[in-house]
Amino acid sequence: MSAADPTSSDPSRAWIARRVWSDVVSGVPSSVTIELDASGRMRVVFDGRGSVAGAQALCDLVDAIRDEVGHARLIEALVDMRKAGPAPLRAQAIVGRWLLGRKQQITRIAVFGGGRVEMALARAVMTIAGMGTRGFFGSHLKEALAFLDFPPDFHA
Repeated sequence: MSAADPTSSDPSRAWIARRVWSDVVSGVPSSVTIELDASGRMRVVFDGRGSVAGAQALCDLVDAIRDEVGHARLIEALVDMRKAGPAPLRAQAIVGRWLLGRKQQITRIAVFGGGRVEMALARAVMTIAGMGTRGFFGSHLKEALAFLDFPPDFHA
């Protein structure tokens, strides 16, 4: 897991917190990048094959950001799964259990870009976790942004 990097690769976006985890999973480079802006809008980007280590890293990264900005802050999240590969069911269970304990801090979440199986698993995990306001948008970034009421340039 890499150290915190509060700067953004996009100079027009003022991220107040940024965390990145990367590893090689079954010979495939994989990463999770999480960024939060001052309005509590979070961007989560998956790249590569899913793993138990990646699922635990996702939980740890968001918890680290929450520790930094305060647990009272409510978060809205855009989850980009365009480059995500399959994840084992055990990894999905880790994320589901984690979401269950934090569903009051995550007010809205929009997932887009995953394959049919990945989107179905994301939907199942959030249903089991009892996540309230959530949307799944296939490959439609613009619809996901509109659902969250995020600016069109939030995720280029």
